[in-house]
Amino acid sequence: PIASDYMSYCIIAKGIMKIKELNIGLHIDAGAPTPTILCSEHEVYLIFYVNKSDSNWDGTYVNVRSDNDEGIATVKFTQFAQFKFGNPNDETINGHSYYKHGLRPYTAQELFESDWIEELRRMNAVHPYHRDEQFKEYRHLIFFFHDSCFEIVCKKIEILKNSEPTLKKEINRISQLI
Repeated sequence: PIASDYMSYCIIAKGIMKIKELNIGLHIDAGAPTPTILCSEHEVYLIFYVNKSDSNWDGTYVNVRSDNDEGIATVKFTQFAQFKFGNPNDETINGHSYYKHGLRPYTAQELFESDWIEELRRMNAVHPYHRDEQFKEYRHLIFFFHDSCFEIVCKKIEILKNSEPTLKKEINRISQLI
């Protein structure tokens, strides 16, 4: 086997990676959630549209959002180690390495026994004051959208309750906080 396959095998052998959906009360819009990230060195804010109920929607078309649409969720992550944002999208999700572990689109999920957290632990092990215990508190969270995927390794997640009603207003509000 090639080195990366061997490394994955060793990491998974320590514990079986598994994915569980987060029960956070948010339903990601399947059409155009328009995820937006604002961050500093200390915190990351993920802002996106949540599912808007339409009793007439039959699933044959996508609801395109406008700047005036309401239904925003803001998730704040603190004490984070790293995050990723971009590919794959919902049409190529089966190419994601976590797909075989249960990764699904339009959901917020947590990956247990994460190979990414293990990689970060190994990277940090060269530090003279490194302690493995620090990495047991980290969580690997995945928010899978229509056109992109957001992954983060962090210690704390908070669903903000006071989001502005529109994406533009919420981006302006959060930009004042960081």
